[in-house]
Amino acid sequence: MSTSLIYVLYALVAYVIGSVPSAYLVGQKVKNIDVREEGEGNVGARNVFHTVGHRWGTTVFLLDFGKGILVASIVSDENNYVIALSGFCLLLGHGFPIWLKFIGGKGLSPVGGFTATLLPLSSILGIGFSGIVWLATRKFMPTTVTVIICAVGFAPFFGYSVSRMLIPISLFALVGVKRKFDEPRTKKIEGSSDWDRLSGGMV
Repeated sequence: MSTSLIYVLYALVAYVIGSVPSAYLVGQKVKNIDVREEGEGNVGARNVFHTVGHRWGTTVFLLDFGKGILVASIVSDENNYVIALSGFCLLLGHGFPIWLKFIGGKGLSPVGGFTATLLPLSSILGIGFSGIVWLATRKFMPTTVTVIICAVGFAPFFGYSVSRMLIPISLFALVGVKRKFDEPRTKKIEGSSDWDRLSGGMV
């Protein structure tokens, strides 16, 4: 099998896994709502947490985190080009799923899972600190960001290469780009769905 074909296969697998719309499926199954049109309009755990229920939001977070773990586990023994490509396609699938007319989530949870698997030793510390953050804030964004920052920040102490560390940093930057890309649509939905009351100021 040619190298280019291997790259394409990894990219497709990562996209398909990333494109599984956990938040949308939970919203439909539990409350018969389309999370793209409710709350903040994001197809992610935080929106489900506030529009469907705390237990279901946590479930979506774990499922999306698990998507990152699964993709990283598949490619962890490959070279950094394959790993980076797969991480990008994971985000691409999560953010632009073909099943939802390319309207998806921001990708923070999958990147958290991907990072935790790519840098497992430093991520153990990150997960420990993120647990404290979660107990203190009950907020998904700072909790997941803590995993990523700690995993990357402590990575040199565990001998991870700079190139391996740059992959989650780049993916995290792309999450920020996707957040900005979504803002015009989500701001409009937030304004029409009483998001401030639903979220109670939680982010």
